[in-house]
Amino acid sequence: MRRLLLATLVAALSAVPLAGPLAAQGALSIQGFGYPTGQLSPRAAGTASALAEIDAGSPLNPAALLGAGKSIFSFQVDPEYRQVKLAGQTVNTTTVRFPVILVGTRVGARGFISGSFSTLLDRTWDAAYEDSVSVSGQRVGSTVATRVRGAINDARLAFAWQLSEKLQVGAAFHALTGANRMHLTRSFSDSTTYGALNQVTTLAYGGSAVSAGLVALPLPHLILAASLRLGGAMSTRYNDSLATHGKAPNRLGASVNFDGIPGSMLSVRVSREQWSRMGPLGTAALLVHDATEIAAGVDVAGPKVQGTATQFRFGARTRDLPFGVNGSFVSEQTFALGGGLTFARGWASLDASLQRAQRKAGALREQGTMLSVGLTVRP
Repeated sequence: MRRLLLATLVAALSAVPLAGPLAAQGALSIQGFGYPTGQLSPRAAGTASALAEIDAGSPLNPAALLGAGKSIFSFQVDPEYRQVKLAGQTVNTTTVRFPVILVGTRVGARGFISGSFSTLLDRTWDAAYEDSVSVSGQRVGSTVATRVRGAINDARLAFAWQLSEKLQVGAAFHALTGANRMHLTRSFSDSTTYGALNQVTTLAYGGSAVSAGLVALPLPHLILAASLRLGGAMSTRYNDSLATHGKAPNRLGASVNFDGIPGSMLSVRVSREQWSRMGPLGTAALLVHDATEIAAGVDVAGPKVQGTATQFRFGARTRDLPFGVNGSFVSEQTFALGGGLTFARGWASLDASLQRAQRKAGALREQGTMLSVGLTVRP
């Protein structure tokens, strides 16, 4: 019985309420355990993830780290503005994320070691709506405010090695940690008679995974890249008690890249993530399912601005989100553009991207606008 109650709590914390007013919903994209950010740097985000398998700043393929040069330090901020529509009603929510921090350095002539901290699933949002409740036989107006601060984060320790001029390999260990903190407040219009109600609930996550990858150059100007992540055990805890346990998701990604045009890169990427392994952490109501992602993008050299090199990027992506709503899966189509400039004698770069996402599940529609700005230093 105790385990059943804990499992019910996990399901409650992992689902945005959809039966009540639309304003009570967080968003389509943050159902279940959260939104998969993709763990993308601003450079990769500018191509809608097409560059992710060969991008040193995106902690997906450890073999790509050798593209960073002698050393690297990067961080970014990614605000998102969302708009949810259903039956003529519209709700706006905002989220500010810091999805990737990465540092690394060369080890000898052929090795590279890196540590990173990134967001695997984000569930951060605020929403509020007004209603009335019956108190002692009288209807009293109130405002319900929900604030959720939660994420499952990926702390990665990775190592890459240059086997030859045409082959790079890498391996990594991942510690998956995080918590979901839900603050629920109901305040009454007649505050002199009725006091506000407050509830705070916290659910913690823990798990692990390992990954490996390669980057190969079989032909001139043709770059092939692939990475594989194997998830280990994963669990949720409530008040230091084990609530549920499952498995961290596996992921397989691959890309084909062409750099035959000077200063440019054309990329196509496919990724498959087995989110269903997380299903035992919640209930069947979460509709946890595997998801496929397909992306294509271009990174082209731009004109020099006062001697500073610039890049322009654009791309498109289609994918499924791992958690459903109201019996329907959530699909997402994204168009992206971005750019970057290099300064400080090539030791630093500033990159930015803008992504526009269209999400849908049944009659629900959501639009998301995501800005990503990051600074990378390569001393």
